[in-house]
Amino acid sequence: MKNDKIKAVEQLFRELIPLYHKKLSIIFREDDEDAKIRCHKNQKRAILLIAQEKGVILSELGRFLDMRKGSLTSLIDSLEANGLVERRSDKNDRRKTLLYLTPAGEKYYRQLLAQSSKTYQQLFSRLSAEELDDFLRSLQVVVQGLRKI
Repeated sequence: MKNDKIKAVEQLFRELIPLYHKKLSIIFREDDEDAKIRCHKNQKRAILLIAQEKGVILSELGRFLDMRKGSLTSLIDSLEANGLVERRSDKNDRRKTLLYLTPAGEKYYRQLLAQSSKTYQQLFSRLSAEELDDFLRSLQVVVQGLRKI
């Protein structure tokens, strides 16, 4: 019985992931027409995570983004070259390097949030109030479940 439910979860995730990329990852592909700095989707994802974690180490960011060290290093180098991210030594462990957004990175992050919020409003306004309530509850259950495993 439990194995059947796990199989159902597996199948739903196989359906969810392509749907997410088709419907919601547009947020990471859009660019502001007037933007002086243009970032590709992995750079945007990194900026969002660095802003959330405030002082994230490179290996942890790599796990969050599902990227290998070489690709991740190139990504962070490009963000650093654009003045969006800076590396700082960990005060407690000099072997660790922490990533932070610069003031320009913070500004870009706020623009990215405003743009994604606008997109979420457009996409989810298509749902009725009841459908939105159901979606919200369901998503909360998914997030809580993922935190437990």
